[in-house]
Amino acid sequence: MKVKSIFATISCFIALALASCDDDLNAVGGSIQPPADTISVTTDTVGVKARTVSMKDSVYARTINGVLGKYEDDLFGTIKSDYLCQYFFPEGDKFLGTKQAIDSVQFVIDFNTFTGDTLAPMGLSVYKVVNDLPRNFYTNTDPTKYIGSSPKLLASEAYTISGAQKTANDANTAIIGRSITADLGIPFGQEIFDAWKNKTFTDNASFNKFFKGTYVTTNFGSGSLIRVLYTNIHIYYKYTDVLGNYDNTKDTIRVSRFTLTVTPEVMQLNSIKNKNPEELFTEGTDATYLKTPAGVYTEVVFPIKQIKANIASKHSKTINTALFTIKGFTERESTAKYELGRPTKLLLINKDSVDIFFSGRQLTTNNKTAILGSRDANNIYTFSNIASLINIYKDMDLAEDPTFAIIPVEIGMAAQIDPSTGSTVYVQTGVFNYLQPSTSIIRNDEKNMRLELIYTKF
Repeated sequence: MKVKSIFATISCFIALALASCDDDLNAVGGSIQPPADTISVTTDTVGVKARTVSMKDSVYARTINGVLGKYEDDLFGTIKSDYLCQYFFPEGDKFLGTKQAIDSVQFVIDFNTFTGDTLAPMGLSVYKVVNDLPRNFYTNTDPTKYIGSSPKLLASEAYTISGAQKTANDANTAIIGRSITADLGIPFGQEIFDAWKNKTFTDNASFNKFFKGTYVTTNFGSGSLIRVLYTNIHIYYKYTDVLGNYDNTKDTIRVSRFTLTVTPEVMQLNSIKNKNPEELFTEGTDATYLKTPAGVYTEVVFPIKQIKANIASKHSKTINTALFTIKGFTERESTAKYELGRPTKLLLINKDSVDIFFSGRQLTTNNKTAILGSRDANNIYTFSNIASLINIYKDMDLAEDPTFAIIPVEIGMAAQIDPSTGSTVYVQTGVFNYLQPSTSIIRNDEKNMRLELIYTKF
């Protein structure tokens, strides 16, 4: 259904509802509402100014998944991404048996989505982190300052997406992703084992003091970006299982694996570099742009002063509905062989509140000033009814109209059991800057970049 028809339907619905209420009041008790009192509904449309703004490679970097690689797009320029990460050591985890001997140690990246040329040769490099990772980290921070002046290379490997090993589900019935593996060497695993045996670390906090993490980057190649699902260190070893044979009469040699994984409990921080064409920032055109990770966003100015004047001239008091949608310029979007995807979720938020929203790990649930928009099959992003947001700023004494950022985001969700019904419900657990590769071109003309309003007067 088109936005105009939705808007008309809402207007009619409110008018009919108010008329129905009025009929009921007349029938039940005219003394409640004097005959002179009336309720009227007025619709209004105001234009919204928009422009493209650079993120300057700087957004809050903590995210759900890492991004690795380098990609060049004819319209949106170049993206290069790598990441720093810690590893989680569960308290009580251990190497099994006695007389353990390290066999091999592997660094493994698992991924399930990618952008670009599957045959493009790329080079993986893994460096040891020697300085503590910060709690608040932005994507324009230089990651090399965390690996020291004489970086220690732990592993390296050439790869292509098509050549990456396929990974199957637990039942081995379907391919669910791919993995890139590099050899970390037995001495690395021995160092971890010795520290564990000597109780240098006994929990996650002490482990992250002992081993501060890795910097994962590409040292050559261009043409692909991968979305990293899991980053793991696998230490394969043999051990003696005392009296562990079939009848418990003799020792036996067994093989096992000790795994360290990047999880939500530890830090994973992306570093992004963009080269954005100047054409993206030309104002007065009929388009604005979105580019992730940490590329460009669209900035809009809501004409609050004009809205207040319109309300006064129409003798209205309340904004019941404010509909805001932005429409993709589908026919102008990239037709490159390896097209970047479009973001599915956008955050509408005052530009001065962006940093505190992400660093403070705020949510949009019941949040009147940070509102999610979703993309539909017609390439239209709908923010639903933002009347609560407009009313907040309408009631302020503003020197200038407020400016809002429209930023691609990723939503973290978790399943919970509703105690009243016993059913499973999904609740929002986090809102993150979208750090996967995506682009979108937004229509920026009077017909499409506007705010639809419904006022009521009592």
